[in-house]
Amino acid sequence: MSATIIPFRFARRLPQIRKTAAYMVSLPRNHAEGHLREQLRRLEDGLRKKGVADDMIRSEVASYQGAVRAHLWRLLLSHGGAA
Repeated sequence: MSATIIPFRFARRLPQIRKTAAYMVSLPRNHAEGHLREQLRRLEDGLRKKGVADDMIRSEVASYQGAVRAHLWRLLLSHGGAA
């Protein structure tokens, strides 16, 4: 018997998304992108270690990245900043 592991949707972890986006705003663009890549790599590694299927991992990573980028744009537009 085997089980399918379904993680809690990472794109709904608002405190973590807000924290990541807020930190990215404070960095130069190339460092901000590097920070996001590192966060996505850690998420992917963590899900893989827990036995989550590859297609689910890709979906979760893409959703989380989209959520962070959406919040990042909201921050940039609301503060008149530039990436």
